[in-house]
Amino acid sequence: MSPDASPTDYTPDELDIELFRHACSSVLDEIEVNITQTAYSPLIYEYKDYVVGLLDPDFALMAQSKLSLPGFLADLGPVVSDAIEIAGKHTLVPGDVLISNYAAVQGHHINNVVMMSPIFQDGEIVAYVAIRGHWADLGGLETGSMSWEARDIWQEGTQYRGLRIMRAGELVPENVATCLANTRLEEYVRGDMMAQLGGCTLGVSRWAERMASRWTREQIAALSAAQMAQSAALARARVAALPDGTYSATTRLDDAGAPGTDPLRYTVRIQIDGDRMVVDLTDIPDQVAAPINSHTPDSDARVAYKSLVVPDHPTDEGLFAALEVRTRPGSILTASKGAAMAHWNNGKATLVDLIIRAFGEGNPELAPAGTHGSQGAYIFSGKRADGSWWQSIDTIGGGWGGHVGGDGFSPLKTLNHGDNRSLSVEVVEASFPLTIDHVTYRPDSAGRGRHRGGWGVEKLITTTEDAFISTSIDRTVDPPWGAAGGETGAPGCVDIQFPGSDTWERHNKASLVHLPAGSRVRLRSAGGGGWGPPDERDPEALAADIRDGLVTESAGRKP
Repeated sequence: MSPDASPTDYTPDELDIELFRHACSSVLDEIEVNITQTAYSPLIYEYKDYVVGLLDPDFALMAQSKLSLPGFLADLGPVVSDAIEIAGKHTLVPGDVLISNYAAVQGHHINNVVMMSPIFQDGEIVAYVAIRGHWADLGGLETGSMSWEARDIWQEGTQYRGLRIMRAGELVPENVATCLANTRLEEYVRGDMMAQLGGCTLGVSRWAERMASRWTREQIAALSAAQMAQSAALARARVAALPDGTYSATTRLDDAGAPGTDPLRYTVRIQIDGDRMVVDLTDIPDQVAAPINSHTPDSDARVAYKSLVVPDHPTDEGLFAALEVRTRPGSILTASKGAAMAHWNNGKATLVDLIIRAFGEGNPELAPAGTHGSQGAYIFSGKRADGSWWQSIDTIGGGWGGHVGGDGFSPLKTLNHGDNRSLSVEVVEASFPLTIDHVTYRPDSAGRGRHRGGWGVEKLITTTEDAFISTSIDRTVDPPWGAAGGETGAPGCVDIQFPGSDTWERHNKASLVHLPAGSRVRLRSAGGGGWGPPDERDPEALAADIRDGLVTESAGRKP
C-alpha cells in the first residue's frame, strides 16, 4: 500500500495515528522482552541478533523493534511475501507459523531465519508478525554454517522456504524434526526456535487485545496508511532541509574474501535534490567466489539514510519514501542465486560508513568521521566429551568517529549493530571453556583531531580446552578515515599465540583454526577517525587522555 494512500472514508486524526503507532510498538516491545527471556543462545538473549516487525497485508513495514539490529532495517517484507506465496495464502488459518531463510530472496547468510505468522481479524489477514533470529548452525562445511571456504550457498547449510512449523496452533512435528536434523547444535536451534515461536504467538494475541479490540479492520488499514504518509512527509521535509548537491566517496576492503586476492574498491555517490535523496551503488565490485556476497542493497542505504536524516523517528515503510537506491545486477550487493553468503555482512558496515562519508565530504559539520567499520566477528567452537558441539559467537566493539560536537564514542559495535552488547564475561566463562583475561582500550588507537575518534579495544581470551576459532576482521588496508582534517584510526586485527610459542600469528579471516588448550587469542578492534585538525584539540582534553593512559606522551605531542 502506498504511504500516501487511504483505503476508506475514515480519516484518522493526529491522536489516532499516535495511539496506533504506540500500540504497534507496544506489541513489539513485549515480544522483544519475551525473546530475550526465553531464547537459548546468548547471541539472541544477550547480543540481540534478531529483529521483530509488523507488516501490513501487502508486506509493507508498519513497525519494527527498537532494540534489535539496525542492519535488518525494513527488509522483512520480501522474505515474508515469498514464504506466503510458496505456502499459499489461501491455505493460511489462524495459528499458522512459517519459517524461511531462502537466500535468493532474503540475501543474507542462511543463519538468519525468519519466522512469521498471519494475524486475522474478521476472517481476513490484517497483518503479519515476523521475527528474524540468527540460528546457531544449519549444517554446511563447519559448525556455525559460516565457513570462509564455502563457494556456493549450498555448501553453507540448509535452506527453508515457507516451511510450516505450526498449523492452526499445533506444532508440525515432522517439520520441526527436519530442522533439528540439519544442525550440529540441536539444543541451540530448538531453544531459539521455540523462543521465536513464542514471540509470534504472543504477537498475535497482543494484536487481538490492543488493536482488534479498539479498531475495525478498515480503520486499521486507514491508520496504517496515515501513519506511513506522516512518516513520508517528515522524511521528505528532513531531506529538503539538507544542502542540495552530489557527493561521492571511495574506500577499499582488504581483499575479495580469499587469501591473495586484491583489495576491493567500493565507491558510492549521493545526490540530494529537493526532498529526494538518491544513493548510487552501481560502482560496487562484481560478486566474488568467496562468501562475502549479499542481496540487500536497500538495507545498507537505509541504515545510513536513517542515521543522517531521521534517527529519532520510529521505523515504518513510509520513512523511506524520500530515498531511492540504485544498483546493478551481479554486484556483491546484488549477487545471483547460489552465491556464497556466509560472511555477507563483511563489507556492510563499511558501506554504511562510506555513504555517510560521501555526504560528509561536502557537509563535514553534518557527518562524523569513520567508525571502526569491521564486522569483527569471532566464533569459538568445540566438541564436548559426549560428542555434542558448543559455540560462542560475538563481535568486538571499537571506536566511532569524532564529530563537530565532540569525540567519538567507544566501545560500540558497527552502525549496522547499533548499541548491541558484547557477551558478558560472566556468561562466556560460565558457559564455555574460555577465560577472558582482559578487555581494555588500545592506547593511541583513536584518530587524532580537534575531536578524536573513539578508542579501539583489545580483548585477550585463553582456551581452557581444545577448541576452534573462525574470525572476520576487515578494513585494515584503508583504516577508519578522519574528517575535516582529522587523522585515521588504528586498524584492527586478530592474533593467536599457540601453547609453547612466543610469537603471535595473524588470522584476520580464518575458518576453524585449531586451538589447543592454553592457546591465547588477542582481538584488537580499530579506533575511530578524528574530526578537525589535531592542532586544534583542547589542551586540557589531550592532557586528560595522556593522564588516563589512552594516549602516550610521544603520540599526543607529535606535530
